[in-house]
Amino acid sequence: MATRLDIFLVFLFTVVPCLTLGAAFEKRATCTPTSHGEAGVDDVPSITEAIQSCGDGGIILIPAGIVYQLGSTLSFASCNDCEMQLEGTLKLTDDLDAWDGVKAIILLDDITGATIHSVTGTGLLDGNGLPYWTEFNEDSSYSRPTLVYIDGGSDITIENLLVRNAPNVFMSAAGDATNIHYSGLTMQAIPSNGVTPKNTDGFNIGPASQVTITNVIVDNQDDCVAFKGGANFVTVTDISCSGSHGLSIGSLGEGTSGNTVTNIFVSGATMTSSSKATGIKLWDGSSGHGVATVNNVTFNDITVDSSDYAAEIQVCYESTGTCVPSAHMLTDIVFSNFKGTTSGAEGSVVANLDCPADGTCGIIFENFEVNPPSGSAEVLCSNVPSSAGITCAGAASG
Repeated sequence: MATRLDIFLVFLFTVVPCLTLGAAFEKRATCTPTSHGEAGVDDVPSITEAIQSCGDGGIILIPAGIVYQLGSTLSFASCNDCEMQLEGTLKLTDDLDAWDGVKAIILLDDITGATIHSVTGTGLLDGNGLPYWTEFNEDSSYSRPTLVYIDGGSDITIENLLVRNAPNVFMSAAGDATNIHYSGLTMQAIPSNGVTPKNTDGFNIGPASQVTITNVIVDNQDDCVAFKGGANFVTVTDISCSGSHGLSIGSLGEGTSGNTVTNIFVSGATMTSSSKATGIKLWDGSSGHGVATVNNVTFNDITVDSSDYAAEIQVCYESTGTCVPSAHMLTDIVFSNFKGTTSGAEGSVVANLDCPADGTCGIIFENFEVNPPSGSAEVLCSNVPSSAGITCAGAASG
C-alpha cells in the first residue's frame, strides 16, 4: 500500500515539473505596430503604443519589408525586460526643424532590461544622415540627435543589426548606465553627394560601467570608440574600424569634473585608414581645465592597416595658442602586440607620444611591431620614461 510519502514523491517528480515547464514556455505577448507607409509621416506614436502594451516582458515586432518613419524621439519608457525584434527598417525623417536640438532618436532612459535586435539579420536602423550632415556643414550651430542613446538604466543589449548613416553619434551609453552589451553590429556612415559625415562617433561610452562591445564593424569619420569621462570596466573585442579617428580615451580635461577613465580592455582590433589606431586625448593645463586620471587601460592585439599613427598621446588637444603643461595622471597604460603598416602620412613616424610634463606617464609598450610603408619605424616621445619599452627618435607634438 502506498504511503503518504510515496504519494508525495510521485507528485513531486511528475506533476511539479509539468507545471514548471508550462510556466517556462508560456507565450510572451507580441505587439506589431502599424506603419503609415508614407515618407515624412511619423510612425513613433504607433510604436510607442506597442511598447506600452507589450513592454512589460513582451515583444515589439517590426516586421521585415516594412519601413517605419521616426519623426520624433522613440522612447522605451514603458519597457521592462522588453524585446524589440527589428526585422524591418526604422528610418529617420528628413524634417530638419523637428530634430534640431533633440537629444536622441531612440532613447532608453533609466530602463531596466531591454533588447533591440534582429533575429533574422534583416533589421536596419537608418539614420538618414545626408540632409543632417549637409545642414551641419552649412551651419555648425545646428544640433543633431544621437541615433541610440542609453541614459542610465541597466541590462540593455543591442545586437545583430545594420545601422546606417547616423546624423551624429551612432551609440551613446551614459548617465551611469551598467551592464550594456553591443554585438554583431555593422555601422556605416557613408559619404554621399560630395557630403562628408562629421561627428559620427561609433560609440561614446561614459559615464557607464560593465559595457561590452564585440564583433562589430564600424565605417565612419570620427572616433570608432570614444571612452569618455566615467567609463569604467569597458571591454572591446573583435572590432574593425575604417576611416575613423581610432579607439580613443577622451577627450579629457576640458572641464574640472568627469575626467576619469579606468579599467578599459581592448583586444582584437583591425584599424584601417584611420588617423590613429589607438590614443589618448587630453586638454592642456590652462585655467579652467581639469586634471585627468587614466588608469588600467590595455590596447592588445591591434592590427594597423594604413592608419596614420599606431598610437598617439596628445596633451595639447584642441589648443590654439600656447600649450600650458598639465598634471594628468596616466598609469598602467599598456600597448601590446601591435602589428601592421601605417599609411605613411607621417613619414617614418608610427607613434607620437606626448605625455603630461607635470603629471605621470605610466605607459608600457610590448611587442610593438608596426612599420611605415618604407624605411625604418620611428617613435616620437616627450616626457616618456625610459621604462616604457619603446625607443624614442625625437620630440613628440600635440
